[in-house]
Amino acid sequence: MHHLFIVNPVAGKGKALRFVSEIESRFDGSGHTYEIAVTKAPGHAKELAEEAASRYDGIRIYSVGGDGTLNEVVNGLAGSRAELGIIPCGSGNDAARSLYTVMDPENLIDVLPDSHSIPVDLGRLNDKYYINIASTGFDADVALNSNHFKSFPFVSGPASYVLGVLAALIKCKKYKLRIILDDKEPVEKELLLAIFANGSYYGGGMKAAPSAKIDDGMLDFYLVDSCSRLKILKFFPKFQKGQHETMKEVSHFRGKRAVIESSVPFPVNIDGEVSLETRVTVEILHRSINIIVP
Repeated sequence: MHHLFIVNPVAGKGKALRFVSEIESRFDGSGHTYEIAVTKAPGHAKELAEEAASRYDGIRIYSVGGDGTLNEVVNGLAGSRAELGIIPCGSGNDAARSLYTVMDPENLIDVLPDSHSIPVDLGRLNDKYYINIASTGFDADVALNSNHFKSFPFVSGPASYVLGVLAALIKCKKYKLRIILDDKEPVEKELLLAIFANGSYYGGGMKAAPSAKIDDGMLDFYLVDSCSRLKILKFFPKFQKGQHETMKEVSHFRGKRAVIESSVPFPVNIDGEVSLETRVTVEILHRSINIIVP
């Protein structure tokens, strides 16, 4: 079995790059073949994963970075037989929280190379795959703002998310969306945000989708009605702890596919990467990627 570690040198403000020596210590003299590839630009992790998965019949590929790095690696591996390991060295590491009970990179590098893998679900939004959560509306604005604050010295992942929320509150945009879930009647309303969840966590540990399971063949959809700034401030502490499902402003559905449309472009967030769209299709691909678990 060959092992490839894809390292994002800027993830976790250099934490991922500093971890290279730990990988070398773990593998030198182990009898395993391995290589370490350091990414050079956005999109490079996807290219490295795709090329390695096509070159080796049996390979384990590890994402060493944050959720953005992992999303690129997932998009490179989708549809292949390669096994994916996660070494969380970013600021949020939310996808790993839904998969691992162990989050410490040093512990994971010891156990993952000899651990088994399990098949889990992938979400797909238009032509992009994701393992954790996609969303639109307020929290996509938050993700855009958080990416900016992450570059500040001494600002942690959770702190950057809080700052992102405050910045989004100042604008407090509302989005009128038309959502068709599976074959149900369309829902058309003004929303604060909509979440399409495979995993449970985002925003540096916020339990956005407490009922989501990453291997059940279903997506969990959370639609949050548009509300005032004061309501948003009351909502977010419950949202952080996963206690928002019973709130009257929150609708929770489960399904395999949804179409989201608007006459005005709306922000879409996939694992921290934000784009503007007028129509997206979201669907679940049951047990379509193999994840190495400790």
